[in-house]
Amino acid sequence: MNPSTARILVTGGTSGVGRALVTALTGLGATVASCGRSAADTPADGGGPISLTADLAVPGEAARVVARAAERLGGLDAIVANAGVQYAIPLTGGPDGDLLDRIRREFAVNLTSVAELAAAGWPYLAARPAASFVAVTSGLAYAPKRTAPVYCAAKAGLHTLLDALRYQAEDTTPQVKVQEIVLPLVDTAMTAGREGPARKIPAEAAAAAIVAALRNGRAVTPVGAARSLLAVNRVSPPAARRIMRNA
Repeated sequence: MNPSTARILVTGGTSGVGRALVTALTGLGATVASCGRSAADTPADGGGPISLTADLAVPGEAARVVARAAERLGGLDAIVANAGVQYAIPLTGGPDGDLLDRIRREFAVNLTSVAELAAAGWPYLAARPAASFVAVTSGLAYAPKRTAPVYCAAKAGLHTLLDALRYQAEDTTPQVKVQEIVLPLVDTAMTAGREGPARKIPAEAAAAAIVAALRNGRAVTPVGAARSLLAVNRVSPPAARRIMRNA
């Protein structure tokens, strides 16, 4: 795919990696619709990316955003499921209302909404001679950390979802690439105050990796320290888990 001529929906495009990706794609000439909870449902000033308001934790919202983006862009060549949320959730201290709400939101945004994006977006992608469905996972999908069990479980589920979706695409719509971007710790508002076994990478570097993946169509693209983690995980999963346990 040539991103410079593509019509692309980016979820979570109002901050962090998503905002950097929208900037990079529009700089290349792509036509972009981005969504976020705080976005205004109007075109940006100056002919920039289209902004759509969406809370992907709400059932049906992801499908609505796909339909709205396709209408505004005249179709879709790619969907980048970038939106994510992570909470530090202790599951061993008993439930409370806020904790249960955070659990539901993490699964809804990080996993359920991506399946909904795929189902809603596939007719648009399948109509194109070459298209991509891209989702952002994490090294934590492969080796979890102690403090964010729900986030890790959702990203691990997303990794498996993408594998199975890729099998379906290969059988029915081989022109649609299913791509996983495995990010390390990225310097965003979500990771403020957090450190890991490797230094954070800038959001712009993560965005550049996603643009490169759109160009090359690679099924799985580990970025930065995630490359080393996946290499360790292939050789010794217990070692990878020791590395990430207290990350």
